[in-house]
Amino acid sequence: MKLRVGTYRLRAALLKEAAPRSGSLARILRHPNPLEAPWRQRVVNASRAGAMGDVLMCTPALREVKRKNPAGHVRFFTNFPSLVRDLPYIDEVRPFEERPKTATYLAYEDTIPPHAPIASIIGDKLGVKIRDIRPDCVIEAVLAEKFAPLWRDGPNPRIVVNRRAGTWTPNKNWPDSYWDELIDRLGRVATVIEIGMDRPANCDTRARHHVDLRGQTSLDECVAVVAAADLHVGPPSGPVHVAAAARKPSVVIYGGYEHPLCTPYPENEPLYNPVDCAPCWLREPCPFDRKCLSGITPDAVEAAVWRVWARSGGLPRDFTAAAD
Repeated sequence: MKLRVGTYRLRAALLKEAAPRSGSLARILRHPNPLEAPWRQRVVNASRAGAMGDVLMCTPALREVKRKNPAGHVRFFTNFPSLVRDLPYIDEVRPFEERPKTATYLAYEDTIPPHAPIASIIGDKLGVKIRDIRPDCVIEAVLAEKFAPLWRDGPNPRIVVNRRAGTWTPNKNWPDSYWDELIDRLGRVATVIEIGMDRPANCDTRARHHVDLRGQTSLDECVAVVAAADLHVGPPSGPVHVAAAARKPSVVIYGGYEHPLCTPYPENEPLYNPVDCAPCWLREPCPFDRKCLSGITPDAVEAAVWRVWARSGGLPRDFTAAAD
């Protein structure tokens, strides 16, 4: 029986309110007949384009699908197959461009700004309640051994830093001058391993213990390096999800682009600046000169690093002594 136009419009209006919050109402509105929810299918076709972080945030939903429907064949279409190919609950990984028209696209962009973990919103698309938002990622630790000699003799902790969050928006990127100051401070007493696609212009890092791997790692090598470190520092982007999958904490410099509730991994230390326009989810250059990010100082990030390190069992630092 088809829904009448008025009923459809009411459902669409209710879903617009419920979807960003996730939950049972959102799942009912997306799948009015629970027997036809995607997770119940004999072959569950799911797809996701976007960046590596978007792909990893799909893994909790696919994991829950397999738990609820162990006989189902889970097929995932993605541009990042190496990140998920050997996960036990995904039966088949195929290129994104081969996705069938009937595949469930695991999006969250229609719920911006989200008021719940993005992994939970993605789960709603498949009709499942997410029990654990932590992502999974295939990590080939042996790849880190290629670079291990570069930091083997450096002091603990080994801190991976990532300055850039990709090309989707410039509004996640903390100022380079702040990064230079932070890396210089951390590099006096710890080993800083910097990853990224390339070296930003006018970058001036003088850290004593600084290993610069920007532009020198493949995707799989970068994943392995993040997993091999003690903790990660960076904007909300792919390495944050890799670190969460590897059970490594992150200091996440959110600024005001998105709210920390989107990715509330338990070990992490979120740095969010609730300015009037936050969370903005703005793709265009910020008209306010990214005041949400410039308001988070190197002092604040450094203090967060040592809080995370102390919680993980490392020795707390005397900031005054470290700065001398």
